[in-house]
Amino acid sequence: MEKTLNARTEDRTETTVPLLAKEGHENGAGVLPPVVEGFVGARTMDAVFAVAPDHRILYWDSRMESLTGILAEEAVGMPFYEVLVGECEDGGSFSARAWAATRLGRDGQPIPGYDARIETRMGGGRWIGVSVLGLDTKAGTYLVHLVRDAQRAHDTLEMARGLLRLSPREETATAARPKHRDAPELTPRQREVLGMLADGKGVKEIRRELYLSQATVRNHVRSLLQALGAHSQLEALAKARKAGLLDE
Repeated sequence: MEKTLNARTEDRTETTVPLLAKEGHENGAGVLPPVVEGFVGARTMDAVFAVAPDHRILYWDSRMESLTGILAEEAVGMPFYEVLVGECEDGGSFSARAWAATRLGRDGQPIPGYDARIETRMGGGRWIGVSVLGLDTKAGTYLVHLVRDAQRAHDTLEMARGLLRLSPREETATAARPKHRDAPELTPRQREVLGMLADGKGVKEIRRELYLSQATVRNHVRSLLQALGAHSQLEALAKARKAGLLDE
């Protein structure tokens, strides 16, 4: 079942953000802005949902229902961050990545695709691949999300990683590596930031490459220094090299 929000235009000079279709409206469906309707109506094998400028979901197709177990009447009209909950490959939350996409779309910048593991009504999580299109209208920027089921690809990747961990060559290589007792356990994001710092990149460069806010990057750097027991970035890099964290 597909459901949309009701778009209403008073005249050519005044455009309002689409409103939720009221109970009693035929099929509970409204009218999408033409530019958005053109995209969501196109033939595609992807699941599709669209978000209005006020961050509410205004379109949720039957493929999204199949992927998530969430019905259109439950999703439409709700803030997207209350409907879709999960984690991205880099450890960040799905909602944080979606907010970043919202900012990029509003600023007219390209929006990179990403994979995320979302919670579903069927129990457990499901990996999805997401591409986002930002569509500008007088009412603001609408975001059309094209969603693919990426579970099989991630299952295959995890299986391959398991085989590599079991391979004799990998075991030999692991045994040959020097062991560092004092090497702290770092999160994937901390390792990523550490590698960028080792390449001489500053907070602003890291922020642009990872599509994060400057405050978020500073928090990652701060947690990295704490994990390494360092008081400066130079000291952190020195300790990381000594611990073998930059040898890989």
